[in-house]
Amino acid sequence: MNRSPLIVAFTVLGLLAAAGPADAHHSWQLDRSKMLTLTGFVTHFDFSNPHVQVYFQVKGENGAGETWQAGGPSPNQLSRGGWSRETMKPGDQITVAGYRNRDGSRVLRFDTITLANGQVISGYRGRDRGL
Repeated sequence: MNRSPLIVAFTVLGLLAAAGPADAHHSWQLDRSKMLTLTGFVTHFDFSNPHVQVYFQVKGENGAGETWQAGGPSPNQLSRGGWSRETMKPGDQITVAGYRNRDGSRVLRFDTITLANGQVISGYRGRDRGL
């Protein structure tokens, strides 16, 4: 009995089964037609896998505070650009530029974050603008 076709079939099925969760993990459905820029104050900075998350408060159109979430690459990728757990802390003023989810939620994928001292830090290799 030749087991090679059976091994190939199970390998392919295993890879296909793993592809579903990997795709769901990257569930950003971004509106790339317009970059959004928001200024607010950090409430929480989560420098952990799988993606760095920054939570911040922005004054909404009606004057009330709105909580936003900005996601970026992995801590490993960002640390190569100079980021660390100390890059920002609650209370820091930041300006976040990125693309919002199409579903209208207050979630975006950040492109850059400008710190209160004017330093612009990028979330992407090859486009680092600081640190």
